[in-house]
Amino acid sequence: MPTRTAAPKSKATEVRSERYRIRFDRRAQAALCAQIAGACRLVWNLLLADCERRYRLHKEYGKGTALEGAVPVDKSVSFFTLGKRFTDLRSRPDAAWVRAFLGSPWGRRYRAMELSWLGDLPYAPLRYTAKYLADAYTRFFEAWAAAKFQGQSLGVRKSDGKPKGFPKYKAKFDRDDGFTIPDGVRMDGDRLHIPKVGWVRLEGSGLYRGCKAKQVRIRKEGTEEHPKWYAYVFHEVPADRLKQPAWTGAVGVDRNVGQATDSEGEVYEVPDDPKLDANIKRKQRSAAKARARSKANGQPMSNRGRRICGQLKKRQRKKKRRRENANHQASRKLADTAHTVVLEDLNTKAMTRSAKGTVEEPGKNVKPKAGLNRGILNTGWGQLERNLDYKAGRIVNVDAAYTSQTCSSCGHVSKENRKTQAHFRCTACGHTANADCNAALNILARGLALCPTARGNGASARREAAHIAGPGRAGQLRSRHPRRSALECRSRNGSPGTTDDATAHGRSNGDRHRSPGNGSPTGGQGGISGARGLGGSGPPQRTAARCSRLRRTLGPRM
Repeated sequence: MPTRTAAPKSKATEVRSERYRIRFDRRAQAALCAQIAGACRLVWNLLLADCERRYRLHKEYGKGTALEGAVPVDKSVSFFTLGKRFTDLRSRPDAAWVRAFLGSPWGRRYRAMELSWLGDLPYAPLRYTAKYLADAYTRFFEAWAAAKFQGQSLGVRKSDGKPKGFPKYKAKFDRDDGFTIPDGVRMDGDRLHIPKVGWVRLEGSGLYRGCKAKQVRIRKEGTEEHPKWYAYVFHEVPADRLKQPAWTGAVGVDRNVGQATDSEGEVYEVPDDPKLDANIKRKQRSAAKARARSKANGQPMSNRGRRICGQLKKRQRKKKRRRENANHQASRKLADTAHTVVLEDLNTKAMTRSAKGTVEEPGKNVKPKAGLNRGILNTGWGQLERNLDYKAGRIVNVDAAYTSQTCSSCGHVSKENRKTQAHFRCTACGHTANADCNAALNILARGLALCPTARGNGASARREAAHIAGPGRAGQLRSRHPRRSALECRSRNGSPGTTDDATAHGRSNGDRHRSPGNGSPTGGQGGISGARGLGGSGPPQRTAARCSRLRRTLGPRM
């Protein structure tokens, strides 16, 4: 099966986001931001309740059902339709469908609520909430269609009995509030203008300062007593201001629980904090008890319960930031090492599926499997791959079968090659190595079989190219091929075939290649030798300094 290569495209600008801390000049500004965020949550719940009402009427009475005697049922959930309904809720509360909605069981709880105050808040952020709801419905329908095509079902959600993936109602203290300024963003240096709020100060690195701001997302984090507001600004950045990856070379990456290892022997660990994990577990138990008491009494959650939920979210955000930081650093180092990064094509959703089973057929080893699932999800495999999508030059996905049982030296495949988790010893040729590094070499060999023009590791290939081309040639090659966006790097549209040398070594080739999935254990010994930039057969030659670094990283040989 030939690989698919998209036609290279050049973009003058790309969209990049940056996170800023918001410093308000007056307390009234923070209160107004909280009011806008609460109004967006209310608009979401109103539109979702009306969508459910229309769906029920359409299902029970058919397409000819009339609302208030004249208006037919419209169960569309597109952004255009939901935007018109929001305009009626905000400006025409006496509309026929609004009266019918407020008089129905779905809108009864909002009947005594006065909605005229929505007109005092900015229009664009409130209306853009309909865009998020329309996108949520689109994702649900796509998942429903995919499950139906496979003869499966999405399952039922325990909390409300609805299908999994169906849009949820937003509670006041359940999640971080926020809103989006979709367009017309005004920035002046380190100051941002929020509609109806005014100018606020921003604190951040200012990496893309001076670039045009396309969209801003305002989010409230922290606890209820000490909220912190952040602005996620999406800048339109010129391609020449972005950091370019390595312009040649290839590296394979083996992702494991808690770490990732590349074919050069480098280990990228995700920091683990048992003390923080234990604290999160205690807060989760306390929050669950508070929710259970609130549900049993039929009353809103107590102040203490809300405070516990805020503390839990604060600790979970801390753990999330650590994981994101580790994956960002690892992806940047990999992108600086080689132009092509080869990864396993892992189905994380299937690998982290619960082992509980059913009442008739209970599962086995449920607790160990649950711990393994937590470890996989805490490592952030998908996050590392998404970061590499826009940082690296090219991403290649290969079949993961037997990469940990294959000898990278002779290609022998056997379960006995890896009797322990950390060490690999080939039963055929006696080759010994770190198990993760050996798997990364096999992954690299399979990737080179798909992309034969991507030869050499990052450091040696750059040194060799600089020596051959001269001191100014490398910079010319980098500037000739502009950086591509993550969306284009994920493109699947293209003609079959492999790339030539010009596109393989240029930055414009940011395409992702898929393995044919034939389960071949390795791409051959010559592929690994080519990955080292040596050519021919036989084990790769290493310098004394490189061997010393590998011994420090991988530990003693068996």
